Amino acid sequence: MKQVNTNVKKHNFCLDDPTINSLYSHFAKVVKTEIKKKKFILAVSGGPDSLALAYLARIYVAQTNSQLEAIIIDHAIRKSSAAECRLTAKNLSRIEVKNTILKVKKKILTNIQKQARDERYKLMNAFCKKRKANYLLTAHHLDDQVENFYIRLSRGSGLNGLSSMKTIEKNQGNISLVRPLLNCKKKDLEYLAKKIFSQYVKDPSNNNDQFLRVRIRKLKKQLSKEGLDQDRLIKTIANLNSAKEALDFYVDHAFKKNIRFLRSKTEISKQLFTKEPFEIIYRTITELIKKKSRKEYPPRSKGIENLITAIQRKDFKSVTLGGFVFSNHLNKVIMSKEIRKKIRI
Repeated sequence: MKQVNTNVKKHNFCLDDPTINSLYSHFAKVVKTEIKKKKFILAVSGGPDSLALAYLARIYVAQTNSQLEAIIIDHAIRKSSAAECRLTAKNLSRIEVKNTILKVKKKILTNIQKQARDERYKLMNAFCKKRKANYLLTAHHLDDQVENFYIRLSRGSGLNGLSSMKTIEKNQGNISLVRPLLNCKKKDLEYLAKKIFSQYVKDPSNNNDQFLRVRIRKLKKQLSKEGLDQDRLIKTIANLNSAKEALDFYVDHAFKKNIRFLRSKTEISKQLFTKEPFEIIYRTITELIKKKSRKEYPPRSKGIENLITAIQRKDFKSVTLGGFVFSNHLNKVIMSKEIRKKIRI
């Protein structure tokens, strides 16, 4: 845990500071566009990024008279986690942000970062629904965008994976996840946190080479020395986003033109499989399965590719994927829920 000595200025929101004023402008622009004056919840880890988010949100609430509450998650992984959560709650209370600590009950022993994230979002989604708040704000920032690009590049991701995080999107719990700091640099958020708060949590896992994100962070510094700096990567990500937006437009058009939802089944025009390029077919079917299954992730890419190949064959009859049956019917493919017979013993 790192402590930084400074004074908290209550009710003086430091907007005369150029860095803080710039951060607030970015924050307020997103929130005014996406949320306006509706109630929202903050995800606060206690580190400098999320405390900066809380401070900016507190200014917004003071200026707009909207409603705000923060969630602090105790993952119970480190011995110091309970104390860190209490410190975070104290920091939030000092800037008059109402907060609640929620503890993860499930023991997290393997695949720590993914399981911690999954359990965290389960608790946060449930809390948002309980409070009747449809918006959850996180402190993802510009540096996170670059790190995610490297991580996904190392895993062989395609255009979707290499594109940047969205400012707002629905998560698996049907809560709108809002990231108002995506255009803000980490060093500026740290500057704000050091200026406003006397101490904050420093996660030791940020220096643990066991985690891919930490190794990527160190690699990023080395690549920057070779000329592949953050500004150039941001331009690359922006170009990928532009290409993705164009693809999304044609996928949306193909979806509306070729897919018809009925009460117990979905009709897919065979023209989708004969008239459209493979990438448009692939993305349309992927979105359809995600929509019907209500899952965050679709089946593996190989399964979707095999499904499309099977449907395009002349002797196609039926194929099963992702809990659904796709069957041949004249000029349509009928998608219906797979009914699995229960085996009696």
